[in-house]
Amino acid sequence: MNDPQHVATGGSPLAGLDLVTIRNLRAWTLIGVHPHEREMRQELRIDVWLGTDTRGAAAGDDLEKAIDYSAVCKAFREHAGQAQHLLVETLAEDFARIALERFGARAVRVSVEKPDAVPGTDAVGVLIDRPR
Repeated sequence: MNDPQHVATGGSPLAGLDLVTIRNLRAWTLIGVHPHEREMRQELRIDVWLGTDTRGAAAGDDLEKAIDYSAVCKAFREHAGQAQHLLVETLAEDFARIALERFGARAVRVSVEKPDAVPGTDAVGVLIDRPR
């Protein structure tokens, strides 16, 4: 599912856009509906595909015209560190809004997973697509 070729096909809002990708970003947050999940921060794994047009940045080799993936990572980690949501769905929506409003992505796909949250799984989570 994390294959960028798969991401920008079909009816996805990312179709036809260039993709800036962030894979397996780790952040820690207080999240979960069960009492034991509210006792300490949990690790999240976040994948992000930011739909944009990279031609302007590439033509001038200009970071000011690009989506700065380092700044996106920092913003997501800072937000996760302050958030106290019950659901990963809520956090995924937060990340999508940050990508669209703060970093100017035209569309975004965000996957947020909680590793080892459910016995017998590697991770559970949510995957969302949002247009601007």
